[in-house]
Amino acid sequence: MSLSSSPSTHRAPGHRLPWLLVVVLALACSPESTPTTTEPLGPAISQAGNASASRRADVARALTAVFAGNAQSVAAAPSLVPPGAPLAPFVEARLYAIANVAMHDALNAITPRFGRYADTGPINRDASAAAAVLTAAHDAIVGADPAAKPGTDAWYASEMAALSGTSEVADGVSIGHRAAAAILARRATDGVAGGGVAPYHPGSNPGDYQFTFPFNTPDFNFFGTGGFADASNWAGTVTPFVITSASQFRPGPPYGAASNAGAVLTSGYTADFNEVKALGCAGCAARTPTQTEIALFWMENSPTGWNRIARVVAEQEKLDAADAARLFAVLQMGEFDAYTSSLEAKYHYNFWRPVSAVALAASDGNPLTSAAAGWQVLAFPTPPVPDYPSAHATAGGSAAAIIEALVPGRIRPFATSSGSLAGVTRTFSSVAAAAQENALSRIYIGYHFRHATKVGVAQGRAVGDYIVEHALRPLDHDDERDH
Repeated sequence: MSLSSSPSTHRAPGHRLPWLLVVVLALACSPESTPTTTEPLGPAISQAGNASASRRADVARALTAVFAGNAQSVAAAPSLVPPGAPLAPFVEARLYAIANVAMHDALNAITPRFGRYADTGPINRDASAAAAVLTAAHDAIVGADPAAKPGTDAWYASEMAALSGTSEVADGVSIGHRAAAAILARRATDGVAGGGVAPYHPGSNPGDYQFTFPFNTPDFNFFGTGGFADASNWAGTVTPFVITSASQFRPGPPYGAASNAGAVLTSGYTADFNEVKALGCAGCAARTPTQTEIALFWMENSPTGWNRIARVVAEQEKLDAADAARLFAVLQMGEFDAYTSSLEAKYHYNFWRPVSAVALAASDGNPLTSAAAGWQVLAFPTPPVPDYPSAHATAGGSAAAIIEALVPGRIRPFATSSGSLAGVTRTFSSVAAAAQENALSRIYIGYHFRHATKVGVAQGRAVGDYIVEHALRPLDHDDERDH
């Protein structure tokens, strides 16, 4: 199968319900008035020059701080779950969104270029942007992920050691505390602490989602329903960051059919069934080495993978601190809202996964599909949520739409690595090409039918476009006044 992305490659030499108890301590600091000077003109000019040089240095440090805070949020994420436990990408995205929004709001409380998300405190143009960003990142990460406190405290102390103890730094620290407290307070009751997990009862018709192995074994029969389906009530209990509701971008039904039983009789489903059956299993001889690499390269959680791509693009296109902070914040709010949108649709339609479809094909009523004993996905296990639409593809679609919109001009080809396939770098002609390959990877790994991936990308792009138009917008000149 040819890939529209045409990437080049080279190789370098127990689920737990999330609990994020947020402790918020708001610290506000009013800007100090500028003292009147009676010094001679010469020293005043010298002081002005020194102040200008100091400000330029702080601007440079602010960009470094944005990237450092962003990286620290990724480093902290594993502590959201017990050691060795899988981290749900929608829980991970929340941490990244909170940390990056805090940094964005802190920067824009000093030099207001974009609207702030949560912080509404006064502007202080004399505060240290670097100190504000680092403090905001620290407090936001620790507030959203308390288990990350030891490592994040040590990181913060190391980063702040390079900043001198001036009044500008103190003011920046106060703004950082305030910005983090504001976003933590806003998300304190967002419903994530419950995990959206509830008893789930599979349907009995062909096409209806069934518990998949090992989540259909006694070890996962938490509610006495025969198995475990993750985040089945996520969309009903969680508050999105920007979109108005989890169902705002719900797509039409699988294959346009009136029921799942009808969907499995369509020609589109038949083609998709036979494609994933031939390409998505652990021992599928029809899958090429490149397709196998694609499957494993994109297997990592989307919020991490797309954060890496955003960092690569931001560095390559030389974004400044404000643009980079905005990009990272909007991206991760988009990841969270994309997953929330996808989960809503998944549990609205409840369409079965390929591993169930192949096992039960003899009874699906479609004479053009056939069962295959022992068929299992390339990377075991299949995630314990329904097929349609693909959340991985939805997250990629949202990320692509946001990066394309917020990075000025045409993005040049870029290369990125993977946390799930060490030593491999893939190069893409565009962000859209990366999103397309990300979607295809879910067929090659055996997790999704092609239709679920195509609809997922479209749903994600709709979410991303909406978020770009409704969050952290550029300010008009009149909005940049101190308040």
